[in-house]
Amino acid sequence: MNKVLIKTLFSILIFLQIPNAHSHNGNNLDSLCTFSNIPFINKTIGCRKVSTEEINSLKEYWSNETNEDLCHYFYFPIADPYATKQLLLENYLIMEKEIIKRDINCKKDYRNVFWYRGKNTKSMLEKLLERYSITNSIDDEKNV
Repeated sequence: MNKVLIKTLFSILIFLQIPNAHSHNGNNLDSLCTFSNIPFINKTIGCRKVSTEEINSLKEYWSNETNEDLCHYFYFPIADPYATKQLLLENYLIMEKEIIKRDINCKKDYRNVFWYRGKNTKSMLEKLLERYSITNSIDDEKNV
């Protein structure tokens, strides 16, 4: 009987948190956590938002990566589960700027990264921009 009661209360708790986890407008990605599909975790743990420290850390990290790794993670990253969608977007924009700065053509120079997915493979930036209907202010597709 106690197990049933606990399961019921837990289910109600999860249900009540769902609207808060997904209550965002399409342009407010800083309120949408990567964990938002799991409301209990989203509410309990919280998520990292965009900050000057986060941005500077990402810029330094990607500036020290090899060209091949930069291209690989731009197309096939492992998303940070604690980041907001806005922080992920900023991360992908930083990566795109670094690729442009280095004048890398990821699809041409690192074909081995794409051979199994094809030429029309989209970057994580493109996927995120499409999913949330955001326009990219950086020159689209330049050498990326």
